[in-house]
Amino acid sequence: MKYILSILCLCAFCFGAGGDIAETDIIERVINFVIFIAIVWYFAAGKLKEFFLSRKRSISDRLNEVQNKLKEAKKAKEQAHKKLEEAKEIATDIINTAKKEAYLAVQKIDEQSKTDIEHLIKHNEILKEIELKKMERGVVDEILTDLFKTKASTLNSSEYVSILNKKVV
Repeated sequence: MKYILSILCLCAFCFGAGGDIAETDIIERVINFVIFIAIVWYFAAGKLKEFFLSRKRSISDRLNEVQNKLKEAKKAKEQAHKKLEEAKEIATDIINTAKKEAYLAVQKIDEQSKTDIEHLIKHNEILKEIELKKMERGVVDEILTDLFKTKASTLNSSEYVSILNKKVV
């Protein structure tokens, strides 16, 4: 307030310095202006202070809200980052487990295949022997039936054996 009055007085003296102060009403005008400013200040100062304080509070509140939201966003980002890292770890564990399981499955299938092949080979050998014996019996039966038809009882057992040996070998 003191600064305003001193500035107004200084301005009044500067503009009124060219003429006689007694002929002008500058002093009365300055006094009226100062009174007007004082009245306006008296009535408006409280409301202006209140307005600026409320404005300051609202700005401060909004700033606090924004800072809180920023903190929450940072926390959410950190949590999302942690979840991402955990998901990556879980994914690598799953991949490693799947590789191990695939390797074990391949080994199991390989072993099973080997045993199945061995069983098939043994079974084939057995079937081969059975078929060979069937063929021998068939040949022997055929030879014996031919012999009995043609030479009923003229041959002795040693001759039968020699004939069989010739046909089988």
